[in-house]
Amino acid sequence: MRRGCLVSTVMTDSPEIDFDHLNQYVDGDPDLTREVFGLFRNQVEMWGRGLRADSDDVVWSSVAHSLKGSARAVGAMELATLCDGAETLIGDDCRPGAREVAVEKLEYRISLVLDEIIRWEYKDDMRRLRSE
Repeated sequence: MRRGCLVSTVMTDSPEIDFDHLNQYVDGDPDLTREVFGLFRNQVEMWGRGLRADSDDVVWSSVAHSLKGSARAVGAMELATLCDGAETLIGDDCRPGAREVAVEKLEYRISLVLDEIIRWEYKDDMRRLRSE
């Protein structure tokens, strides 16, 4: 079996993660996919702490930008799009409450992506057990 087939046979119909995009970088390698997902979790944990509506503009835009890059790396395009919009919520033109709404949307979307990763890992674990 070609390595490039492994990830896509585990899950291809994800609403939160574009596995076709991800496979461009991991070439279907489930171990590398797990590593990328682990890096995403670490980034979310690290940068997520700074995802506060009352952060100064520099911190806010840095956090949103970093999360956007991490989201794109795993193929979480909806999350990346939200982060892209959140990046602009700086300066005097930022309307009151906009960051609070953005934080809620981002946290929700992050939870959906993390749930999708857990589902993928479970299915991959089951596939590995069957092949032993």
